[in-house]
Amino acid sequence: MDYTEVIEESAEDLYEHAPCGYLSLLPNGTIVKINHTLLNWLGFERAEVLNVKKFQELLPIGGKIFYETHYAPLLKMQGFANEINFDLLSKERIPLPVLVSTTQLKDEAGKPILYRTTVFNITDRKKYEQELLHAKRKAEEATQIKAEFISTISHEIRTPLNAIIGISDLLLKTHPTSSQLEYLNILKQSSDNLLNLINDILDLSKIEANRVTLEEKEFNLRDLLSGILYSYNLKAEEKGLALQLQIDEGIPDFLLGDSVKIGQVITNLLGNAIKFTEKGSVTIAAQVKSTKQDAVAVLFKVTDTGIGIPEERQELIFEEFTQGTSDTHAKYGGTGLGLSISQKIVSLYGSKIKVKSESGKGSEFNFILKLKKATGNKTVSDEIVIQADESIAGVKLLLVEDNPINVFVVEQYFKDWGIEYEVAESGLKAIEKINQHDFDLVLMDLQMPGMDGYDTTHWIRNLPEIKYQQLPIIALSASAKYDLVEKMESSGLTDFVGKPFKPEELHSKIAFYTSKKRRALRDKEKLKLTIFDPATVINKQPAFSLNRLQEMKDLSNREARKLAEIIIDNLEEYKNKFAATLNDKRKADFIFLGHKMRVDIDLLDATNLLEYINIGKRILDEPEYSKADVNILIQAFNQEAKSIAAALREELAKLELK
Repeated sequence: MDYTEVIEESAEDLYEHAPCGYLSLLPNGTIVKINHTLLNWLGFERAEVLNVKKFQELLPIGGKIFYETHYAPLLKMQGFANEINFDLLSKERIPLPVLVSTTQLKDEAGKPILYRTTVFNITDRKKYEQELLHAKRKAEEATQIKAEFISTISHEIRTPLNAIIGISDLLLKTHPTSSQLEYLNILKQSSDNLLNLINDILDLSKIEANRVTLEEKEFNLRDLLSGILYSYNLKAEEKGLALQLQIDEGIPDFLLGDSVKIGQVITNLLGNAIKFTEKGSVTIAAQVKSTKQDAVAVLFKVTDTGIGIPEERQELIFEEFTQGTSDTHAKYGGTGLGLSISQKIVSLYGSKIKVKSESGKGSEFNFILKLKKATGNKTVSDEIVIQADESIAGVKLLLVEDNPINVFVVEQYFKDWGIEYEVAESGLKAIEKINQHDFDLVLMDLQMPGMDGYDTTHWIRNLPEIKYQQLPIIALSASAKYDLVEKMESSGLTDFVGKPFKPEELHSKIAFYTSKKRRALRDKEKLKLTIFDPATVINKQPAFSLNRLQEMKDLSNREARKLAEIIIDNLEEYKNKFAATLNDKRKADFIFLGHKMRVDIDLLDATNLLEYINIGKRILDEPEYSKADVNILIQAFNQEAKSIAAALREELAKLELK
């Protein structure tokens, strides 16, 4: 028997019926060889393909473009291309997803003479990928639905809890008997624990749904840590613990970061340290780990001499609803959510909380945050310091609230503080009362039937007199603030107090905004000069650049012309709306205009336009300006927009010549 013939026959059979497709192509793409497997996938007869079709003809239009612009040049440049995704069209024009790998063969002179191509059918893989994507979307939707459900439930629980906590506080002020005091303290402690649990679950659900972002605001780290330590002094004293704060002198006075979330992490760690320490000390430390010209890496440590954590449990304690040992919950209570939430917050900064601990000898929790340095410059409003005990007697306030129990609770504090107040049970009633009386401040419930708090606030802001744009309107809501930031800003709400509210926080907010108003009225001319000096915009030189537009090499002349024309039309629209919203004192519409302009401003590096928008916002936040000053700002905005449009038209003329 001639084994050579058998081997050759076997090799040809293997080629024809291999589990993958094979092609041989000329450099221009003409198919000169194809195996049975690929013909079967595509439904062609061999005679319909060999020396008749080019590989490019088996591709849809997008694939043809990719072949000509990327695939063919890549083969010429490096002589091969591996696992490139194409869709091949069958005889019936049905797409077949494949991975293509090609090797180039050259003659002795180095000239390409043949391309050998292997084709893998990835139909099943694509189906699997689609199933994975579908499963991922379902999981994301489930997480989102869970977050919405928890948010709704937490709101519904907070509303009655507001009454329980509020009335407990009020009863504690009525000189109860010793047995009554004991009952009230248990009620107060239990309701506070329930509120903490709700807050923890809500925080966790928002983080899991990727709905928590980090703010970057200026704050004083020393003040933040000192305030947290001060708030725990009483608990530490009750247990006889020494509470210590160690802050590196090299830490800048002012940093940029999310002080609320950083404070939440430190508070969780410090609270745990005090809870699990029976004697000895608890220490907060902040040290400079490294520093750059504009940033500093700060190492935070919370150390205690408490019960410690077994080594095998040290990673598990960062999981939800998990604590150090099996009997920890029974003895110390708690949900086991604090460390999990803290770890997730720190991870938003790209860092991780680490633990060093030994059973019976205490624990150390530490993490590093990289924070930008800040200048420490204070705005006018920052300089207004409100004392915690400042009297707010005589303040005229409107409470907009449809829940009679909540009204009852808040009224008791108003009476105690000497506030003169009216109550509106709906948004329409609120607008009616605001038209009848002058109020120093409005406390606005957000969820009301009919006209909700957002719509009511928007309506008030659009009333014709300037006083309605300056009136402080504080949201008093059982919803979480970070759910509401955008809606609050667009409707014109001034600030937020959460339910159940802390009486001292509500008192402080009322004092701050009513005192701010009185100070602003007293120092009107000084404040006016600080916020907006008309001389700074008169005859100001234009400040913009067309570099980003000119550097867009991927744009054709036609596309570049279209983009320039769109921006010119936008500028005309912006001029009209800038003047109208500023003259009419429509703050919400003016803020929306600023958001809408942001893309054009960034594209043009239009720093003057951005400055004029910011001045306009400050004007709408402060007492009334003279019409002449507002006109100067509008004229400056129009002149800047006109200069930019003229420069764009010059650029258009150059494009027409090409």
